[in-house]
Amino acid sequence: MNKKGFTLIELLAVIVILGILMMTAIPAVTRAIAKSRRNTFWQNMKSYAKSAATPFLDGEYSQADGTSCPYPGKGEYVVIRLLKDENTANIELEQGDPFKSSFKSKYDTSGNCQPTIIVANLGTNTAGAETSDNLQWFVAGKDAAGNGINVFTNINNLELGSVKTGIKTCEVAAVGSGNSLQASGNTLVSGSGITWKADCTGN
Repeated sequence: MNKKGFTLIELLAVIVILGILMMTAIPAVTRAIAKSRRNTFWQNMKSYAKSAATPFLDGEYSQADGTSCPYPGKGEYVVIRLLKDENTANIELEQGDPFKSSFKSKYDTSGNCQPTIIVANLGTNTAGAETSDNLQWFVAGKDAAGNGINVFTNINNLELGSVKTGIKTCEVAAVGSGNSLQASGNTLVSGSGITWKADCTGN
């Protein structure tokens, strides 16, 4: 009957140690998952813009009246929405769910917050200093849970810090008919400078 086992104190010590390890590990794992989702978000938005580039330049996109989507002239921009509504995508993707973000929440499809691609021609026409076309691609948009890119950012400059979480109000500049934009570094914000040309969708 000389059997040995754990004493109550030993068991309590193990439980306390495990508790400390869990309190340390769980926040680290949570942060790693959040960072991964943010990283995937901006990569997906960049992928959406690239997926739209070829059909747009090939003239495969159209306006609401069925006419071909025009190429933006110098100082003009064209709007391409990722989604037409909650059930219809304007951009064909080879993989992934176009209706949900990397945070597993549906994309916002209302107002300015919906995932949007801006094709802006930043070339200028000034007296004696005409420049060539300078076509740049910008993206912005958020999901229903408040995760996203809250300012139109050049796809060449997207990074982890471009993705915000806990967005309560949409600060993305209004785009479309009658709205002008201004180039501010690597972003587009409300202001005069680049005028709207057309809203386009996929065929």
